[in-house]
Order: sequence, then C-alpha cells, then structure tokens
Amino acid sequence: MTTINKLLLIGIVLLSGCSKENSTEPANSLAGNYNSSSFILPDAADRSVDVQASGGSVNITFTNKNEYTAKVIIPQSVSTIMGSGITKTYTGSYVISNDTVKLSQSGFIINSMKWHESGKSVEALSPARGGLSFVLQKQ
Repeated sequence: MTTINKLLLIGIVLLSGCSKENSTEPANSLAGNYNSSSFILPDAADRSVDVQASGGSVNITFTNKNEYTAKVIIPQSVSTIMGSGITKTYTGSYVISNDTVKLSQSGFIINSMKWHESGKSVEALSPARGGLSFVLQKQ
C-alpha cells in the first residue's frame, strides 16, 4: 500500500467514525406564558400605584427562539407614569445570563428581570423608577 492510500484509508476511517453530536445545551425552561400576580407602577409624583389591584396586568410570552411578546394593560381608573387607559404590546428578543433575563431594547417598561427558575416566576424591580415592579407566574 502506498503512503497516499494509507492516508486516504485513515482519513476515511476517521471521518466515518464521526457523527453529528447531539447538543448538550439544556432546553430553554423559561419559554412559556407568564401572567402578573402583582404589578406596581409609580404615578407622576413617584407614589406607588397598584395597577394589578385596579384590573391592570402584564403578560409575557417567552419562546424557545429567544423572542418575547409582552402585553401591558393599565386601566383608565389609574394614573401612572405610563398614562392610563393603555393596552400596549411589545416584542423583542431576550438572553438569559445566570438568573437574569435581559430584554432587547423595544420600548418595554423594563430591560432586565430576575428569573426564579425553581418557582417558575420572573420578577422585575426598578427602585430607580419610583417603585416599578411586577411578578409574573408561569401558566
């Protein structure tokens, strides 16, 4: 056998032993639909307004493709820094870094949230914005 034939044979053996490996990355367990169990926004004077208790809500759907759709509802009966009588939908992408979900800049009311994977909840707190907070539970 010539040297070239030996090298070709070794190459064929090595390549035939390779197969596509399955990804060992964990599935995105954040994916799913989340509804607010609390939703607080500041008013123009930075006083906390319990939007959830007045019929408002935040709903976010996270996909396995690292995209999200968020819907914010603020009833007419409350006045917040976002206004009143608002139903607004936001879309964008997200990344997970440790226990933080970072949202793309899409005009959404917050750009990062704490993820409690064990409790299947996501929490957003922003004391710098007069007490903005919401807690979302996975449905």
